[in-house]
Amino acid sequence: PELKLWRAVLGLAADDAIKDRYKFHEGRNTIDQARSWFLHPTLNFTTVCHYAGYDPGYIKYKMTKAIERQERRENGKKNM
Repeated sequence: PELKLWRAVLGLAADDAIKDRYKFHEGRNTIDQARSWFLHPTLNFTTVCHYAGYDPGYIKYKMTKAIERQERRENGKKNM
């Protein structure tokens, strides 16, 4: 049961991190915090990854790529 809980925590943070900042105006602070949590990992991030059964380095790598893709999409919208 705890494994599912920690994976859900990671999943929710990942969902927040790749939300479109221009669609979710009221949630920008949450989106920025989630992105920072993945891009600048702390002991908290590492602990959650371990509890979820994932390698923190791998999660950071995958989320960095996903966040960069999302930011490119957002920057394209901003320039339209």
